[in-house]
Amino acid sequence: MTKKIVASLMVIALVGVLFVHPVFAHSFVKNSDADLIAKIQEFKVESKLIANNISDSKMSHWHIAKSQEYWGLNDMNTLTQQNATLANSLSTAINDLYSLSGSTNVDPTIASQKSYALNQLLDQVESTEISASIQNNATVKSLAIINVLNQVLVDYGDAIGSNVDLTNMANMNMSSMSMNNSSSVSSGSMSGMKGMSGMQSGSMSGMSGMSSIIVDEAAYQSAQELTTTAQSMFQDLNSMAPSSTSSYLDKIGTALGNLQQAIGAKESGNNVMMIVHMYIHPNFISGLNIQVVPEFPMPILLVMLSFISVIIITKALPKIR
Repeated sequence: MTKKIVASLMVIALVGVLFVHPVFAHSFVKNSDADLIAKIQEFKVESKLIANNISDSKMSHWHIAKSQEYWGLNDMNTLTQQNATLANSLSTAINDLYSLSGSTNVDPTIASQKSYALNQLLDQVESTEISASIQNNATVKSLAIINVLNQVLVDYGDAIGSNVDLTNMANMNMSSMSMNNSSSVSSGSMSGMKGMSGMQSGSMSGMSGMSSIIVDEAAYQSAQELTTTAQSMFQDLNSMAPSSTSSYLDKIGTALGNLQQAIGAKESGNNVMMIVHMYIHPNFISGLNIQVVPEFPMPILLVMLSFISVIIITKALPKIR
């Protein structure tokens, strides 16, 4: 009987080893400054889209609701404590833009002007709440870009009506990935995703050809505009990052271009998330030393528990006999 128990535990251990996947979801270390920078950029995108859709009540109200996810009462209260005058001006500008939504005979030019004025105030908010040294910190800027790209995945998933979370790379269909240039990656280099930074963007050539139907046009607009914003933020990063990171930044820049093309072509959610998780994130991790929260997958836990059980049972056998 004891031998059967030991054998069963060994089988569990073996199965666990076989099913330990080398790629886990990216959970990046949180940074409040990066979060705020991303939120401000995301709010600016939505304010622009509110103005662009000001004559369409349904679309503009969608973007208003989305903008409120990025900037709410708590954010305004924090700003009020630091600069009450700026907080009041910002509150007025937000209300002025919101109030135009759904109005009859709205002049799009006026809406655009109000959006521009609002975004100018948001730039002041960033300067007020985040010091210049932090704004010029490559790590903080990288994390802010990663946050914006995460929202791109959320919005694109909503746009195509995806039933999976595009922000979780565990949901990727790895078998669909073209490995035309896989020679640049060793079979064991997947550990920690650091080895993936060596992959060339050309290996994405086999990922095209699949398209999606847009079921939420407003979310699609946000995904497109946020991708453009991420590229603009990346250009700023390029100007401040150490020269030693240039090879990684080149790959990130190429991948961002591929991401914009993929979203513009309405490619599958799998293709879009693969660009972010396999070509952008790894180069941020390796090139700019962006920290990832360690993950502890269940299969490894099963393996460890099985081996511990085997050892305990083996030691207990003499006493039982």
